[in-house]
Amino acid sequence: MKRKLLIIILLSMLIGANSFAQTPKKPKQTKTKVQRKASSQNTAHIGTWKLIWQKITYENGQMIISDSTSVFLRKILTPTNFVAIVEKKIPELNNKKIVTVASGGTYTLQDGNYQEFAKYAAFDGFEKMKVNYKLTIKDGKLHTIGTIGGSEIYEELFERVDW
Repeated sequence: MKRKLLIIILLSMLIGANSFAQTPKKPKQTKTKVQRKASSQNTAHIGTWKLIWQKITYENGQMIISDSTSVFLRKILTPTNFVAIVEKKIPELNNKKIVTVASGGTYTLQDGNYQEFAKYAAFDGFEKMKVNYKLTIKDGKLHTIGTIGGSEIYEELFERVDW
């Protein structure tokens, strides 16, 4: 009885091994580089930008004009995401610059209409912010004008930088 069982097991193993050996191999898949088609949308805005000039116009007509000596803002734009970083000089730290505001998320840009959708930020209420700009690039400078959740109109001019 044991002998019959042993023969059946060995025979099953041989048939299984033979079947496995006869299975045709799948052709090797070679890694091919996927060539991405160039977007029909302008990509000149993609990069790292430093604020060089800013004008904020309030509902009552009051204006505040700043430049890169007092406002330290960087904006990083990828094809789909943004990061905004604002630094402030801290007098108690020998005017060392410290990040005071940071936010990021996704954006859309359609026919010069730029809209941000914050996914994270270092301040409360970012989920409800509606950032809408008209974005243009002229002479290598990125120019935006629009609102950041309120009635104030922000006009900003950025230059491209490398970090």
